[in-house]
Amino acid sequence: MTVTGILTAWQWQPGRFRSFCRSVEEKVVRQRKGLCRQTFLFLALAAILLLGGCAKAPRRPPEAVAPPPRPLPTPQETALDRALGEFAKAPYRSGGVSPKGVDCSGLVMAVYQRVGLALPRTTTQQFTEGQPVPPGKLRFGDVVFFNRYCQVKKSGPYMAGILPPAYVSEVCHNGIYLGNGRFIHASPRGVEISRLDAEVWRASFIGARWFFSGNARESP
Repeated sequence: MTVTGILTAWQWQPGRFRSFCRSVEEKVVRQRKGLCRQTFLFLALAAILLLGGCAKAPRRPPEAVAPPPRPLPTPQETALDRALGEFAKAPYRSGGVSPKGVDCSGLVMAVYQRVGLALPRTTTQQFTEGQPVPPGKLRFGDVVFFNRYCQVKKSGPYMAGILPPAYVSEVCHNGIYLGNGRFIHASPRGVEISRLDAEVWRASFIGARWFFSGNARESP
């Protein structure tokens, strides 16, 4: 059948002709929508690639710097560490100087005696001996000293400011620094380890002494 014949036949079938026209229009619309969608996706992808190319490369985190190695313990420090082990959890006894019973200055004297150093017996006498240690330079083996504030019952942050001058200046307790803010001492509960940053010890701390031989000491 020729095109003229087809058109002539459709003239007698108007409903079929209109249906054909609608299907052609819908097909054209679908093609346009598909083309618009593809164009949008292409532009969005191009924008993402463009922005990603303009972004700065992420910065590398700074490399961690290893702390300097700690100095090796001296023979005297090694001997002191062994001597302290003999007094671990020893009971408290006023005037005692042995692992069977010991007080604060007795512990210091007895431990140092085991490494060949003769220290005075009392806390006050020990405070006047040795080499003063600068603040913030404590190391293992230093003897730390405290005033009478550490013995005041119900101690609190406010007590340090109202104690009489005699309490503040009087040395009445000591121990041996272990490192990392800890020290070992003989308290009424026996030989134990405490922290210097605890309120009672921080407020009553009055200094430290170095008793090992040699005029100079290396910083930790």
